Amino acid sequence: MVIAVIAGSKLIGAAGDRVPLWSLRSALSAGTTLRAADVVAVLVGADALAAYAPESTDVTGSVLARDVGAGELLPLAALAAAHDQLRRLVTVPVDALHAPPGLARGERVDVYVSPKDGASVSQGGSTVTVLPALVLAGALVSDPGATDPAGASTQIGVVLDVASKDADRAVAAARGGDVDLVRVGTGG
Repeated sequence: MVIAVIAGSKLIGAAGDRVPLWSLRSALSAGTTLRAADVVAVLVGADALAAYAPESTDVTGSVLARDVGAGELLPLAALAAAHDQLRRLVTVPVDALHAPPGLARGERVDVYVSPKDGASVSQGGSTVTVLPALVLAGALVSDPGATDPAGASTQIGVVLDVASKDADRAVAAARGGDVDLVRVGTGG
């Protein structure tokens, strides 16, 4: 990402003719569907036009084929066709203290579930600790939700964008126990 930003800034300084190209306002992960608010037009040298999305291109609804960093020019190669039909949006209830602080749209999280009825079970006269189970790895955050400003609930509804084949596991996580979200990487 840093290389792309540096290359983009060199293009700005080196070229006399400038054209508006799309740049991302914040880092977004592969699989994120772009919204109008995700991009900002920046003026860069005309020689960058062949590799990056021009402002005249409507990128809203396009899906990122790879991670793109904040401030990075939007490469044409990073754009995929509109979201395919094999994706599902699933809302999982998460206690505010069981989600990473500052969780943002376009980040990836691992989803763990702990049984609601306690952290241990009796098995053959012994007590066995039940560990949280990884239900989904690298789920894309579509909407990070928000805590209740009135304080009536400590839960947030985090919307995950998952493959249709994983929707049942996401729903089971939401219904089967206490959900913990673990941020994958740094989000940028």
